[in-house]
Amino acid sequence: MGGAEAIQGRLWIALAITAGAVLGMVALFMASKASLASLAAMCARVPLWTYGVIALGQATIVLLAAVRWRVLLKAVSPRGETLALRHATAATTSAAIAGQFLPIQLCTPVIRAWFASRFDIPVLRSLGTSALEQTFQLLVLVGAAGLSVMFLLPTPGWMFDASAAILFMTALIVFVRLAIQLASKLLVHVADHETPLLSRTAGRLRLGFERAAQLPDGILTSITALSLLGYAVLAALNVLLLNAIAGVDILPLLIAYPLVLFLMSLPVLPGGLGVVEATWAGILAREGLPFDQAVEAALALRVVSTLGFFLIAPLLLADLRLSKRSAP
Repeated sequence: MGGAEAIQGRLWIALAITAGAVLGMVALFMASKASLASLAAMCARVPLWTYGVIALGQATIVLLAAVRWRVLLKAVSPRGETLALRHATAATTSAAIAGQFLPIQLCTPVIRAWFASRFDIPVLRSLGTSALEQTFQLLVLVGAAGLSVMFLLPTPGWMFDASAAILFMTALIVFVRLAIQLASKLLVHVADHETPLLSRTAGRLRLGFERAAQLPDGILTSITALSLLGYAVLAALNVLLLNAIAGVDILPLLIAYPLVLFLMSLPVLPGGLGVVEATWAGILAREGLPFDQAVEAALALRVVSTLGFFLIAPLLLADLRLSKRSAP
């Protein structure tokens, strides 16, 4: 009973934080002197056919996440048990829907584990593989942040930047085990020399990297490649949409995207609600957009991308089954 009450208490806290984030967005909207008519006009800049592309991009992101989870489930199972792709996709989509209202980094492992238990896959195994998947996403995010720093340096031109980006990401895939070892050593140093809060966080992250290092080379490479592909699709979708809505250059948006994704990934707010909009608004204002239009563009991005996801969600949920079954 106590455990159920604790879970219910945490759920209410998460919902209260979400409500606070929504109020923060409303305050940002009102303080910027933006208007609903202008926000609607911003959304209208996206042609109707584009929603099909957005839905396809969102489906690709969900499918890549489902594939990563399936691969990890099979890798850690003594008998190679995993879920069918359609079932893993339905579970991941359910988590993504919950992530509109709750922190997705927290609700994804729980929802997936509950769903996988319908197929006789142990709860702890499901929780562990979802957490392990997040380790690879963190590794890719750090790599993308490194690329963003590189883009800030003077270079001969965009051809050099593109070639360097491809080489950097290829090296991350090929030398992923070395990258994991370096990250683990850095986290050990942080755990030993920083504040108690940072030490605990670094300790948990280090455990994730150590578990990742135990995977075979083929699994490491494939999961890293899938994580990179997922990041590329997500970044392209958001940056190109914001470019269409606000009409600013793409490169500054690409450079800023790792920071935005980091804020989206924090296990506090659902999708970085409010914080992401404020960050995008600041970036757009820095690029010369009036602040009220910058706020409207950031909110329009949230509205349009969310609509695109919910357009494709019913199809991704087509194989959602709640009755207990055996794993394939």
